[in-house]
Amino acid sequence: MGEVPQIKDLHKVIEVFLQGDKLESYESRYLTKPGDNYGSLMLAISAKLRQSNDVLKDMQLIAKLPPLTNDLYWQIFQPERTCITENAVYKYLAPEIEKLQLESGVLPVNLFDGFPRYFGSRISLCPEANKVDRDAVLVQENLTIRGFQPGNRHKPYDLQHTVLILHYMAQFHALPIALRLKKPTVFESKIRPYFKKFDMNKNMEADTKDMLKDESIRDIEDIADGDMTIINGVKKLQDLFNEFETGDDVNDGPWTSIVHMDLWINNLMVKYDETGLPVKLKIVDFQIAQYESVIHDLIFLLLSSVDTPVLEENYYNFLRIYYEAFIQALQKANVNTREYNYEAYLQEVQRVAPLQVPHALIMTKVILADNNTLPSDYKDVDLTMITKKGSEKVMNKLRDIIRLARKFNIFE
Repeated sequence: MGEVPQIKDLHKVIEVFLQGDKLESYESRYLTKPGDNYGSLMLAISAKLRQSNDVLKDMQLIAKLPPLTNDLYWQIFQPERTCITENAVYKYLAPEIEKLQLESGVLPVNLFDGFPRYFGSRISLCPEANKVDRDAVLVQENLTIRGFQPGNRHKPYDLQHTVLILHYMAQFHALPIALRLKKPTVFESKIRPYFKKFDMNKNMEADTKDMLKDESIRDIEDIADGDMTIINGVKKLQDLFNEFETGDDVNDGPWTSIVHMDLWINNLMVKYDETGLPVKLKIVDFQIAQYESVIHDLIFLLLSSVDTPVLEENYYNFLRIYYEAFIQALQKANVNTREYNYEAYLQEVQRVAPLQVPHALIMTKVILADNNTLPSDYKDVDLTMITKKGSEKVMNKLRDIIRLARKFNIFE
């Protein structure tokens, strides 16, 4: 497994957030298995804090570091941008939307609670630095201590989970829009600059890009049984998705907000009540968040992470549930929702949804990667799992995505 990376001067990062407590000592260990997180290293931190009354207390934290051990990942995931974006969610976005809600009269107990608690971050040991280096770190609460559980990527969401997630997603999208409309100066200076367009393939070699594209088309050819409308349709959508990824920043519109862009099972943690009902949600991993149409997250989540029979039966229900929760969140922040009519929303779904079909197809191999085929060393996770021929489970899921995309008229 190799040595766990040390975090220099951790106390300087977190003590501002400890309300007078001091960091006495800490131990750390690797948190995630390979395959569960590609763009960063995750460490579990057991900290001992000395309180002002001199009594020691334990605190469990998570430290997120850039992909120190893997130069390919450093190149692909571009921490120079992704770390700064994720830090901005916690440093600027979360506090500003909390303040906006309180100023709108939302009770503290009813505030949006979908972000983990933040305990500081830095991009370098040098305070003046404006470029991310290998001493970058983001510290947040360890959610498992508070009863939040990560999803299992081999077990897609049922109806209960999906409804809970749609409510949280709608608030996560609506509140930055409310901030933009109610406090444009704050939004333009503190939020917008950190969420520019992000192209994950920017630093990828052309031949690697072509290979990944060819491999994914080969899988589609296997399941299309010679149906050229499917094969050509997927090729066209892939091209559109690539154009979208390399496109320009979008202008403000009714449906543009801070969008996660990677909202699937691994980036959501759920808390259950004593009867096993899913009651609360935390959204994590905002590395590739950007300013875009909210529909990207909605459709990607549905296609990638919801159980096929549940989605098939409830697709139009889910669109409406999300829309109504979105409108409600805007109204609670005193936004006039006249221009947010359902027909305009459905038009936006039709415009954007096809782009997320190829995204869901590509991610299926990552989501359903067999745990046994993942290397056990954190340094060696590579892209071969995306190029290997898909398992039967993968092929069935690809079939489902294409079938449902055609059925719901989001397959160009």
